[in-house]
Amino acid sequence: MGYQSLYLSYSLHGHGAADIFTIDENTGSIYAHKVLDREERALWRFVVLATDEGGEGLTGFADVIINVWDINDNAPMFTCMPDDCNGSVFENSPADTLVMEMSAVDRDDPNVGLNAVLTYTITENVKNELGSDMFNINPNTGTIRVAGGVIDRERTAIYFLTVEARDGGGLTGTGTATIWIADVNDHVPNFTKEMWQAAIPENSAINSEILRVSATDADGGENAHLTFSIIRGDPDQKFYIENDKEWQCATIRLKKKLDFEKAHERQFNLTIKVEDLDFSSTATCLIEVEDSNDHSPVFHSQLIQTSPVFENMPVGTTVTTVRATDKDSGLNGNIIYSIKSDSDPMRQFVIDQHGHVIVANKLDREVIQKYSLIVQASDQGTPAETGSVTVLINLLDVNDNGPRFEAPYMPIVWENMLSPEIVHMNHSSKLLHAYDPDSKENGPPFTFSLPSDYQNSLDFSLTDNRDDTATVTALRSFDREKQKVFHLPIVITDSGIPVMSSTNTLTITIGDENDNCHESGHKDIYVYSNKGKCYLEYLVTKNAGSHEGVCI
Repeated sequence: MGYQSLYLSYSLHGHGAADIFTIDENTGSIYAHKVLDREERALWRFVVLATDEGGEGLTGFADVIINVWDINDNAPMFTCMPDDCNGSVFENSPADTLVMEMSAVDRDDPNVGLNAVLTYTITENVKNELGSDMFNINPNTGTIRVAGGVIDRERTAIYFLTVEARDGGGLTGTGTATIWIADVNDHVPNFTKEMWQAAIPENSAINSEILRVSATDADGGENAHLTFSIIRGDPDQKFYIENDKEWQCATIRLKKKLDFEKAHERQFNLTIKVEDLDFSSTATCLIEVEDSNDHSPVFHSQLIQTSPVFENMPVGTTVTTVRATDKDSGLNGNIIYSIKSDSDPMRQFVIDQHGHVIVANKLDREVIQKYSLIVQASDQGTPAETGSVTVLINLLDVNDNGPRFEAPYMPIVWENMLSPEIVHMNHSSKLLHAYDPDSKENGPPFTFSLPSDYQNSLDFSLTDNRDDTATVTALRSFDREKQKVFHLPIVITDSGIPVMSSTNTLTITIGDENDNCHESGHKDIYVYSNKGKCYLEYLVTKNAGSHEGVCI
């Protein structure tokens, strides 16, 4: 500007010309009157006008560029802080495996000195099993790699490193590198128990839960997604397994109905397997099937016809033996026999626990000829199951009854009749009939006779008609006033083996004829009063000289 400055006036124009920079209008010197920050603005551009004072008022201009010179006033800063300095590496990775980039920035000018030249170091490292650093960092790039040692996610799943970035001027910044150890499927899943046991009733419903099994896998993520299966011990596919991958367990459930009565279905020795994507292990599962009372006692036949027995069979004699079986076991198969009460209301028979049907009371064919016993077999389950069989018992006749009159005969013989005369048994017949409650084999033909001490009776005689009838004849005339009734013993004999005889008494009444004259008599009548009520009492007397009956 030289000596001409005395004749020129300077002015500054452009952004920041007034508030940041000023110019001496006489000398043209430019001044900054505020602290400049290169990191906010590294270059300023102005136009400077110079106007002379010679009267002509001519003006000239010049472009002025001001570069702000950098000083080391900014420390390095990790851009990922505070939350995004994350890296990962697979477990078991060898040395020099890349983990992450831990880069920082420095706002100072990289083109001026070493203010923005950064050097990286790990100030807080982790140690491996040998005591040396597990990770290292490239001092120029901030690249973190595996230094050495065994990385085991199952031992430590996450590491934290403190990384420092230092610029050439000595300013530093720090950040925390978070290193996540990614899982490698390097562990075998194992059941929490080597032997599992459960019991299930044989009548359990389909899909019933039997047992929950569980396993562990030290790996994580999908490497710890476990699948359970049954690989042996279930040839009929009675069971299935339901997986629960979220909780590393499974439920064994019933797929088909069980039958304890089949020997091979009383116990199942299952081999179960758990597997992840690469590895597997096995365990044993013992399932005991418990008997349920699902079978009723069964007799070999539904109807038993015994051989006929004689009615005089002694009490305590075994008539027949029945036997029932029950496929269940224990109390469910323990059988108790009984006779249904309404099939033997008179309790003629009992049954013991060996199935022997025994005579309990004296039998009588003439009362009951045939028995249809309902024998029941009940087990001791809860609830009890029952089966039954009908036992038919026919009684053979024993000639234990003598013949007797067929009807309650009440013959009348009139006094003063002419004799001999056949006695009428009733209004329509003169024949005396007999019957025997025993069987036909022990019944007719019958024979009729009078006891030996009546053989020569002068009152009545008996004629056996040889056709199971007899005729009674009155041998004389009777006087009712001397004897009103005669009791005639009649012996009736059947044809059984051995024969049975019985003496039946025929009561013969002498009928009255009006064969006596009336004679006078008297009658006394007494009247009693009893609280306004009266009754008559008759006193009947009979004249000593009369032989007729007097009726009032």
